[in-house]
Amino acid sequence: MERRIFLTLFVTILAVALGASLVLPLLPVYAQELGASGLELGLIFSGFALARSFLLPLVGRLADAWGRRRFILAGLLIYTLVAVGFDLAHNIGQLILCRLIQGGGAAMVIPLARAYVGDLAPPGQEGRLMGHFNVAFFGGLTLGPWLGGYIKDSLGISTAFHSMAALAFFGFLLSFFNIPKMPADQSGQRRARQSLWTLLTAPALAAVFLFRLGTTMGVGVNWAFLPVYGHDILKLSSSRIGLLISFNLLMTTLLQPGFGWLADRFSRPWMTVLGGILASLCLMLLPLCHSFTQLLVLNMAMGSAIGLYMPPLMAMAVDLGRESGAMTSVMSILELAFSLAMVIGPLLAGLVKEFLNINTIFWGGGLVGLVTSFLFLLYHLKVTAVGRRAG
Repeated sequence: MERRIFLTLFVTILAVALGASLVLPLLPVYAQELGASGLELGLIFSGFALARSFLLPLVGRLADAWGRRRFILAGLLIYTLVAVGFDLAHNIGQLILCRLIQGGGAAMVIPLARAYVGDLAPPGQEGRLMGHFNVAFFGGLTLGPWLGGYIKDSLGISTAFHSMAALAFFGFLLSFFNIPKMPADQSGQRRARQSLWTLLTAPALAAVFLFRLGTTMGVGVNWAFLPVYGHDILKLSSSRIGLLISFNLLMTTLLQPGFGWLADRFSRPWMTVLGGILASLCLMLLPLCHSFTQLLVLNMAMGSAIGLYMPPLMAMAVDLGRESGAMTSVMSILELAFSLAMVIGPLLAGLVKEFLNINTIFWGGGLVGLVTSFLFLLYHLKVTAVGRRAG
């Protein structure tokens, strides 16, 4: 039963990530054809993350109280309908509305699926299981943009939107028939309910949240402004710029199982800190790259560093979810950090670019990641020292 649930969730998240990223390179062109301004283009992309950020804490608490299955199914249906809505949109307002609704659907699927996997993980094997599960998410993000471009060029943009709908509905059917209302080990979810503020201000979860927020801001800066740097400074083609981000994500994807295995055998906090520092340093070194090859190597190194810290970070989140008796809320809070970072990072970087040069964006994003990594390290050292004194 547990293996079937894991495989169902794996394929469902792969389908959702693949479907969602499939349309990412298509939406700017589609929106411009509908007459979108620069501000409206920004709203189309930020609307997804803003809606997701607003709903994540609420969905997490409700799912802990009412069960996750119904929310996952609702989110997958929303994804399916929104994909059709993209194709039927006749103006920018409708397109923005679709992205807002899609963000709400995302809040119901990804963190809840991770919470399920967290409950399925045997004690001491959280890193391995979360590492394997992360392959679905990052693998979908890696393949989606390429597949979307290929489908659009071959069959048209409507087919790309319908493909997204088909993938989401496939995930819905899998989940409907294979995910039980409440796995056998979910009774702990009915224990004492803590407020969201109590959860978020607990030192251990606050440290994980801050690390995720700071390092992901750097990821957002890289995704948003690496294409600008490659095009304006190095005069790279769009296909080469796409390869840079694809190989970044590919390295993260391929290394998840191996680093997940290591996270169950070595110090998770130290693996997390090392990955955060290395990823931040890679971002700060980007302005020193003067060729496609240099950028490619550095982006692969950055993707490897992200691959290093993701499994131990998620494994620590699983531990915190078990301790608090609110696994879904903990996973939703971690996803909230990701969503906020994807909004705040590119926005702040855009403001910086208005007054300084593009190099400052990468240095600033890397510095934020370094600071939050060192703060996480200080918290870990403090906890270790307290443990030794208590022992």
